[in-house]
Amino acid sequence: MRKRKILLVNPWIEDFAAYDFWLKPLGLLYVGSFLKKLGIEVDLIDLMNRYDPLLQSEVTVPRDKFYGTGKFPHTVIPKPKILSFMPRRYKRYGMPEELFRKILREHRGEVGSAFVTSTLTYWYPGYFDTIRVIKEELDVPVFFGGFFVRNQPRIALNSGAYIFTKTDLRFLPRFLNDVLDWNIPETNIDWFTELSPAYELYQRIGYVVLLTTIGCPYRCTYCIAHRNWEKMKFKSPEKVIEEIETFSQMHGVKDIVFFDDAILISKERHFKPILRLILEKGLNKRLRFHLPNGIHARLLDDETAHLLYEANFKTIKLGYETSGKLQITTGGKVRDEDLVRASEILHKAGFTHNEVSAYIMINLPGQSPEDVTNAIDVCASVDIDFSVNEFTPIVGTDIWLDLVNSGRLTGLEDPLLLNNTVLPYWWNNMTYEQIHEVKEYAKNKKQELGWK
Repeated sequence: MRKRKILLVNPWIEDFAAYDFWLKPLGLLYVGSFLKKLGIEVDLIDLMNRYDPLLQSEVTVPRDKFYGTGKFPHTVIPKPKILSFMPRRYKRYGMPEELFRKILREHRGEVGSAFVTSTLTYWYPGYFDTIRVIKEELDVPVFFGGFFVRNQPRIALNSGAYIFTKTDLRFLPRFLNDVLDWNIPETNIDWFTELSPAYELYQRIGYVVLLTTIGCPYRCTYCIAHRNWEKMKFKSPEKVIEEIETFSQMHGVKDIVFFDDAILISKERHFKPILRLILEKGLNKRLRFHLPNGIHARLLDDETAHLLYEANFKTIKLGYETSGKLQITTGGKVRDEDLVRASEILHKAGFTHNEVSAYIMINLPGQSPEDVTNAIDVCASVDIDFSVNEFTPIVGTDIWLDLVNSGRLTGLEDPLLLNNTVLPYWWNNMTYEQIHEVKEYAKNKKQELGWK
């Protein structure tokens, strides 16, 4: 029987660009808490933690930009052959390989297996390289889970790891028992509502990312969130506050980030009580809070906005996506009038464009450059900032299915080709030049307004 200790690993990102916008492997940290609850010892190597003291002792880590975010250290590596046509350098972001190997060697004989997580599908070369290095340094089984594995299990098998495709961690004991010949008892623990992410596994971090809900009731055609979970789950406000207090004190951080897909759903019994507890406990006086994942503008009301302002929220991202007819055909989550109304509510509460911005997508199927520039103009007219983000067709979404059924995609594309940076170079939608022109329009618009 193998030693009952598992090494958790957050893998490298390999891409043309990557930035630490509050990236933390929450799923992996919940796996850590779940395993500890079952009596299994765990350790963590986060290759993407810019605050890792060992990393900072070995390489120069770029300074923070704002609120704990910043650039990753990186190494230029050869491009995958399928991306040889791309006129950009390909990079591995995160901890240098030799430092990773050194740390792994220190774990020899100490761990019985390793568990690697995953997120974006087109980052899989980084996941595979991470698994390869683990296998070369440690003679232990490697497990592989996360979104990429669930979304692309056939490709994930090529990693040589044992793949775990479930979102419900209650399936994990049987999975580990079958591979490792352990006898972990099955459990009915609700990993999300009862447990907290295992931030105690870190020596040092620059911010804390939390989830207060999982799931989303909306059915946006470009999004996979509603298919990731069978139903929405809500963590109790008291549990959320406990996590904020515990982890902010544990690591001495000032920035707390909520990464929920739909935090304003059932806000009267969920998010508003959380905001009131933040104020009651005075957490707003020592912490800054952030909502970077695109809240639903239509669900915002005056009381929520005032609570957000009083609670010291410094980042509020609104999901806007586009102007024009696509607002309806992509799911009807938000219209121009919803964004205008939300901006008025937030401004009345005291916010400015320094805290509030909207996500605008570009290169959606059927979208014109004018749809995007019009969306930029709407944001500018109501004094909220904006970011233009390139569309990626996620396998399994309604948009992806429509593209396959209409013949615009085969359904068999390598995920590397669906990278939003790569897509304009081969896909017959908006060209790279059109996208660049729109981004220049956005940049000039901000300069006209005197924004940074």
